[in-house]
Amino acid sequence: MHMRKIIGFLSGALALATLAGAGPAVSGTTLSAANCFPKGTYFARPFEALIADINEQSKGDLTLNYRGGAPAIGSPFTLVQKASKGVFDSVSCTGSYYQNVLPEVDAFKMLERGLEEVRANGAVAYMNRLHEAKGLHYIGRIMSYTPFHLYLNKPIDKPDLKGLHLRVAPIYTAFFQALGATTQRSNIAQVYTYMENGTVHGYGWPITGILPDWHKVTKYRVDPGFYNADLEILVNLKKWQALGRSQQELMTRIVIEHEKAATRFATDVEKAVVVQAKNGIETIEFTGADRTAWLAAAREAGWANIIKRSPEHGPKLRALFAK
Repeated sequence: MHMRKIIGFLSGALALATLAGAGPAVSGTTLSAANCFPKGTYFARPFEALIADINEQSKGDLTLNYRGGAPAIGSPFTLVQKASKGVFDSVSCTGSYYQNVLPEVDAFKMLERGLEEVRANGAVAYMNRLHEAKGLHYIGRIMSYTPFHLYLNKPIDKPDLKGLHLRVAPIYTAFFQALGATTQRSNIAQVYTYMENGTVHGYGWPITGILPDWHKVTKYRVDPGFYNADLEILVNLKKWQALGRSQQELMTRIVIEHEKAATRFATDVEKAVVVQAKNGIETIEFTGADRTAWLAAAREAGWANIIKRSPEHGPKLRALFAK
């Protein structure tokens, strides 16, 4: 897939910061690439499209050798850790899957500002400094505008999750627990089984990308959605610094092209609502005071957890990411 070059993608200051330390071009460089999501699935495809663009436009100067996705290549929760150690050179992952490397990445889900705004206000540069301290270079975000929802096999009538046992990922654990739910983690493959046999009453997931089988065991979606699904692009810092300037420029430019095109995911959200309704998933929609309480609980639980884990950086990130 080839995307049009978007003119003016970086300010001069950001360009200099991004490319600091770049040496002369190193022709014919190959980087290994890995995904936190199973190859070919909805959340893997944006990175796969990015890889195709980089490989096509570099004309052999820079090649990403796609090694596949988790869990086939290992746990999604350790992939970024492996990248920081140089096992993989470049990875795509959601921030919630690598809090074990950098707790502050949980702020990615809390994004309330536009992607161009967080580049302009210093949020992206701030995040990159935190990543580089862990041996990673942060380039950008290729998925956004996609809310999470709670899915259930039994109805609720208010923002109270007491008595519910839910399958969770780190991104919404604190929120669900704050409203009284008990929680457990599992890999993606176990969601269907746990819902089918009643081990859990529900799960959190972005509105897009639900596996077809899940429709069979899911009866309700709770609206409104909360948080913001993300896919981040990272490169091992030593590998990044070893690239030539032109290679860094090319990779950065193409990532930001995909970042700017992330508004397309809003269309996928609209389609997902229709598909879920056709598959019998009913909507539980909170309105008025219940809606306000639901969203406020998500927001405050999210930031409280970030600030608890990172008292120094959490408040600064909130100022940059939240309105």
